[in-house]
Amino acid sequence: MARYRNDLEEALSKISEKKRKYFRFKFNIPFQGRPMKQTTLEEICKYIGVRNLQYFDDWEATDEYKNLVNIYLNSKTANDLLEIYNSVSEKAKQGDAKAIDTLLKLQKEIQANIKSAKRKEKDIADDDGLEL
Repeated sequence: MARYRNDLEEALSKISEKKRKYFRFKFNIPFQGRPMKQTTLEEICKYIGVRNLQYFDDWEATDEYKNLVNIYLNSKTANDLLEIYNSVSEKAKQGDAKAIDTLLKLQKEIQANIKSAKRKEKDIADDDGLEL
């Protein structure tokens, strides 16, 4: 079984190459550290062999596409959370009472997320693969 760097890479591996390349183009997601050379929708369509732009408009209305967008946005959340945490932390260190309260809430939320992730890992490790 292939191992993926993250949930988005895994999800992208399950769709057609045309859709995968379009999705990477649309959200400016590099592949193996390299950005796509195509800079316009027309260029990407020509590159992947799609003649009708409606193909992607139709796909964007599907649950498959919406799920990929949600996974993508979720992957960006971790980076955003780090930026917010650093900003709030600096303000809290300067004595800002609201920032101190927010920082404590963020720390509590982060700890809860870690506990939840550990539980999920344990559940996966305990799963023997048998179904009843």
